[in-house]
Amino acid sequence: MVDHGTGLLVDGTWTHGTGRLPVADKYTGETIAALHVPGPDQVAAAVASATRAVGQLPCGERAMVLRRAARLLDERRDTIVAQYVAETGFTPSDATTELDRTLLIFELCAQEALRLTGELVPVQAATGHDDSLCFTLRVPVGVVAAITPFNAPLSTVAHKIAPALAAGNAVVLKPAEQTPLSAVALVQALLDAELPERLVQLLPGPGETVGDQLVRHPDVRYITFTGSTAVGRHIRAVSGLARTHLELGSNSPTLLWRDADLDHALPLVVRAGYRKAGQVCTSVQRLLVHETIADEVTARLTALVRAIPYGDPRAPGTQVGPLIGPPAAQRAEDLVKDAVGRGSLLLTGGTRAGTMIAPAVLAGLPGSARLASEEAFAPLLAIARVGSLDEAVLLANATDYGLQAGVFCQDLDVALTFARRLRTGGVIINDTSSCHPDPMPYGGVKDSGQGVEGPAYAVPDMTESRTVLIRHRAPREPVVPPGTSA
Repeated sequence: MVDHGTGLLVDGTWTHGTGRLPVADKYTGETIAALHVPGPDQVAAAVASATRAVGQLPCGERAMVLRRAARLLDERRDTIVAQYVAETGFTPSDATTELDRTLLIFELCAQEALRLTGELVPVQAATGHDDSLCFTLRVPVGVVAAITPFNAPLSTVAHKIAPALAAGNAVVLKPAEQTPLSAVALVQALLDAELPERLVQLLPGPGETVGDQLVRHPDVRYITFTGSTAVGRHIRAVSGLARTHLELGSNSPTLLWRDADLDHALPLVVRAGYRKAGQVCTSVQRLLVHETIADEVTARLTALVRAIPYGDPRAPGTQVGPLIGPPAAQRAEDLVKDAVGRGSLLLTGGTRAGTMIAPAVLAGLPGSARLASEEAFAPLLAIARVGSLDEAVLLANATDYGLQAGVFCQDLDVALTFARRLRTGGVIINDTSSCHPDPMPYGGVKDSGQGVEGPAYAVPDMTESRTVLIRHRAPREPVVPPGTSA
């Protein structure tokens, strides 16, 4: 196995950079690794190397590489899970779930690599083309820049690099600077699975330097980014004519209608609101509850959240670990104080100790509170009462974001009304906003971004359509000279 201790992979070589990126255990604060950060020349060299590598792997071999890499990741499960827990602060259960999702994503992309094809075009409708044949080919778009977040350092990386490779592209990956070790493990598995080494380049480092140079590079033809709306806007502004897929911020609502099955719904709400310490784009941040069941929901949910074990992610039974760092924890505490200061009632939690935030439930959140409009990315959930379908729709849509929403409702007419009227990329009926099976199209509207993930959708999107037209003519009869036989 190649020594990947540097974490910096350029032009097929694990190499040294111009600086170091320390990686901390998010619970203990201990430094567990120090990866190398590339300088500007190395970023340019990585893009140049990737450009030369595009299209060198046939589709059948792409599928085999992805499947072999998935097997290797599975074999290395214990090491990857332990490393994941350390660099994220999430629980082993979260790590295992995400690794299992990654294996599925690789398999689904392997399947898409084998069915990637174009279509016949009926050009016979055009005058003079009665005998023409027209079809399209799907060809790689070129170099794909993949920039990934800290909160899903296995599955989100897989959702970006696996479709890109399945489509025949080369990838330059810049993982989140807080959690780069999972990306190193994924890349190493691909190389050990016999992926041609220049088809993937790995550049750890800050977004402000490494990421910015990458998205500005003229030879990068496709950018797939998950992160904040502010950075997404910046990428759109500086990336020229490169195509972009942007999965950005959210403030996800979930609705409990008056006929909701609370025994079914409330455990799912707790899981979706507090897993990964609420650091999920689709976490339930606003719970809209019909007024006829609001008192019961408030009492039951508060009791459930108060009982959540939180603290050391390695301790048996822990469900909520630390936030990604001190600034994130301070911001979460500030959001709680702002909401309470504007009249919201703090029912449980919300206290901070270092990077830990006690899982919190608030009620009566006013529209002026930051928590009503901003993305918390913390274990904070606010309950709001609604009295009518129109009011529920109005509150759900009262945000600049639109990623996903959840609706617990047994009345099909009401459920489908919400599905049609909510301005989100996805509406999940009888589950929370955080429900995300990996095969489905996943993406947002408004300030939540553009484009969708999901292997069947991402793979063709990372290709270009090339048109081929054949003007068919009848063959000429051979001319036979007099006195000779044909």
